[in-house]
Amino acid sequence: MTLSKESQTFLDNLRVYLFASNKKEEEVNELLEELEDHLYEAEQNGKSIEHIIGKSPKSYMKEVEAEVVKDGRFWILYMPMIILGAFAYLVMDKALDNDRSYSLLILIGNPVLFIFSILALFCLYRYVAANKVSKKAEILSYLVFSIIQISLFVGLLFANDWIQTPVLTVSPVGNTALIFMSLLVFAGLAVFSKTWFVIVLPVLFFSPQIISALYPYR
Repeated sequence: MTLSKESQTFLDNLRVYLFASNKKEEEVNELLEELEDHLYEAEQNGKSIEHIIGKSPKSYMKEVEAEVVKDGRFWILYMPMIILGAFAYLVMDKALDNDRSYSLLILIGNPVLFIFSILALFCLYRYVAANKVSKKAEILSYLVFSIIQISLFVGLLFANDWIQTPVLTVSPVGNTALIFMSLLVFAGLAVFSKTWFVIVLPVLFFSPQIISALYPYR
């Protein structure tokens, strides 16, 4: 079954829109398969995509969104795992540098920024998918989003230097324990996601620090 480029693009955008709307994957797949059949049948009869979805793709997506059940696993399971993985990176980075102090601002600020970034990214996904955005504008949007996201995390580091908040300092033994806990988090996420990428990425990212820790410069 081969659809026109317009129909296939709409299906791809609808999948992204529903993914960013936190809808159940099984229901989304069933809905898209059914819609694909309708679009193919319409095209075979010489009808345009508007015959199926109407003149406004955005309105159609909103109608479909209301019909599909939300996936509650996102907030209960996936979001905590994302934050846990992000914390593992933060802790591993500081622990390998033997930086054993964690300010309250950093401990609270990082998860807040992570949640904000993910929600903002989902909003951007939905906007790009539901509106006729040119490729150039789409790339520019994601570039601006990335710059803002990085700026927020860098800003948090600067704020941490200026704003005094309670500091938690762990012992050297505790520091070593945090390294092993971070490794366990990476391994657990790799098993859960069934991909070695979750393990390979931190290995590549932290290799310079690990080598530096094992063979200190004299």
